[in-house]
Amino acid sequence: MFLIIRSLIFNIVFFSVIAASMICAIPLLLLSEECIFGFWKYLSTVSAWITKVFAGINVEIDASEKLSEQGVIYAVRHESAWETLELIHMFDHPIFVMKKELFSIPIFGAMAKKSGAIAVDRDDGVKALTSALKQIKEKINQGHSIVIFPEGTRMPTGVFKDLKRGIALFYRSTNCKVIPVVHNSGKFWPARGFIKYPGTIKLRVFPAIETGLNQNEFLAKLNDIFRSEVEKLNKE
Repeated sequence: MFLIIRSLIFNIVFFSVIAASMICAIPLLLLSEECIFGFWKYLSTVSAWITKVFAGINVEIDASEKLSEQGVIYAVRHESAWETLELIHMFDHPIFVMKKELFSIPIFGAMAKKSGAIAVDRDDGVKALTSALKQIKEKINQGHSIVIFPEGTRMPTGVFKDLKRGIALFYRSTNCKVIPVVHNSGKFWPARGFIKYPGTIKLRVFPAIETGLNQNEFLAKLNDIFRSEVEKLNKE
């Protein structure tokens, strides 16, 4: 009962603040990409505070690679809504690659697009990947880091699926480092779950996968890191 009441309070506060912030930020759409990103960073920081205070969820980061590196691709495990928002303030102006459907969400979609986010239409196959690759190259050349969820959808903690081959295409075509990032957010903030469980989300940033591997070798290595390291986190 305590968890239900606490989660109810958290959800009311969290979504009220998100909705109010989005509405108040509408005039920012007339300003620059940097201003929009400043708003996202603010919202990410506030979200982290609300999650800690009202849901009792903390974060522990173990990073062998800096989250502020530029011109790299971060391949991030996707378990819940937590990483889609709270990771923003941990990176140095990241560009998120996300499914096109999210761009249709009122206000959010416009804010995401204005901040440089890259949309992928999963129904458009090779054409969508080619378009995304062109934009990723442009953003990397501008000095941005790229954040991708290579599973393509949220996965329950402890559950795995083969990674989408798009991440391998981006790795080979950009010839830049891919840094794996895993965590166990779904253990405390389950995907599509109402109850939030207090505890500490453990986030691990691993050494970059070296360039020069073929696509199959790269995917095998990234898959192995995702599976083995998430399993380790869930046993801790």
